[in-house]
Amino acid sequence: MLVLGLDTSESPGSVALLEEANLAVERVLPEPLRHAECLLPTVEALLAECGRTRDDVGRICVNLGPGSFTGLRIGLATAKGMSQARRIALVGVDGTVAYRQRAAGERRICVAIASRRDLVYARWFSGEQPRSETVMLHEADLVERLRAEKRPLCVIGSAARRLVDHMADSSCVVLGPAEALEPSALAVARIGALLREGRLHELEPTYVEPILA
Repeated sequence: MLVLGLDTSESPGSVALLEEANLAVERVLPEPLRHAECLLPTVEALLAECGRTRDDVGRICVNLGPGSFTGLRIGLATAKGMSQARRIALVGVDGTVAYRQRAAGERRICVAIASRRDLVYARWFSGEQPRSETVMLHEADLVERLRAEKRPLCVIGSAARRLVDHMADSSCVVLGPAEALEPSALAVARIGALLREGRLHELEPTYVEPILA
């Protein structure tokens, strides 16, 4: 089955095609922050590159967030439109899980996703399992939480480099692998290919309110 992955949760949006062991390709949208204009043309270009059409797509997987309010809405609206028009199965994927899956071998993980201004989405994992809900924190507050870590912790996600730069004096906190530092439609497709199909009307973007205390 040909799976289409969509990720418009952050500035560098991307699309991907996945088909068992035969195909795994990803393309970044040509212009950041112009997801509405670039998303469908990039999907069509990637399908054509691979000798496929929309009729070959059997499942659509979309990143539900957290991330850009506008970007998430564009990605989900596009996915829902394609799903309805062609009766294609649609699956929503948690963006923190999509990041976590690309840090194989790491036991304790903090996924840190850049948001607006100095805010960061954060979620902690032990192994494959989350040990917190996703929260939105001021960057300085998250740095303080990371400084309090007494055991090895791997930081991944689009805010990870910046955070770890503030942690030069910490021996516990390390930067994750390069492939886990940017959003990825291919990661979304790989996770979504294994999930149960969602109900179209129930799929909504994940919005997280900031913790300002």
